[in-house]
Amino acid sequence: MNPLSGPGGLHAQVVDVIGRRIATGELVTGAVLSTEGIETELGVSRSVVREVLRTLTGLGMVQPRQRVGTVVRPVHAWNLLDPQVIAWRSEGPDSRRQLGELLTLREALEPVAAQRAAAERDDEAVRTLRDSLARMEAAFQDGKPHEFASADTAFHEALLRAAHNDVLSQLVQTVLATLHARYTGHRSFGDATALSLVRHAELVDAVAAGDEAAAEAASRTLVREARAEVLGPSEGN
Repeated sequence: MNPLSGPGGLHAQVVDVIGRRIATGELVTGAVLSTEGIETELGVSRSVVREVLRTLTGLGMVQPRQRVGTVVRPVHAWNLLDPQVIAWRSEGPDSRRQLGELLTLREALEPVAAQRAAAERDDEAVRTLRDSLARMEAAFQDGKPHEFASADTAFHEALLRAAHNDVLSQLVQTVLATLHARYTGHRSFGDATALSLVRHAELVDAVAAGDEAAAEAASRTLVREARAEVLGPSEGN
């Protein structure tokens, strides 16, 4: 199968191929990327390869070194909040570790966003939250996990934006990528799903009522229970 058969333009496809190889460990830390080798294997020009390496350098995944070439950097040097990096790592050997770390990030961010959303009491935001919740409930009743995941993602995006905080808004795509990683390999419904719907409803009601403390508490409980559902009780606390 041609590795460049995916979506997007040529540059995006090559970035995806090389980025995924790094994130999944096929290209290990310290490995030297051969410009000529990439050109030959993927059938692309040197100028395309150079632009791809600049993109990956911007993500912190590789670094050019004089008299050596472009080398793969260790994970801690990567832009780990970038949605594309998150997506690549979710397919790699440390996907579970990443998910735990991202859920920790959500636990730090979303309760604050919920508290601020309640303080703002934006009627349009509340309508968006209720609409997303209704879609989640319908998807649950109809047994459609993919639609449930889409509605859940829309819910949490609306919650972050409802905080009317520019810094939090810049993290929206990171949180959405976190949710995507959370649903990877976990697409079936269970008892935890029904409880999650109750928690989402409690959160919406608290935001709508302007109850900042209740909104923060509901959000914190929601994320902690999601962590336990995905990672298990021992890692969910």
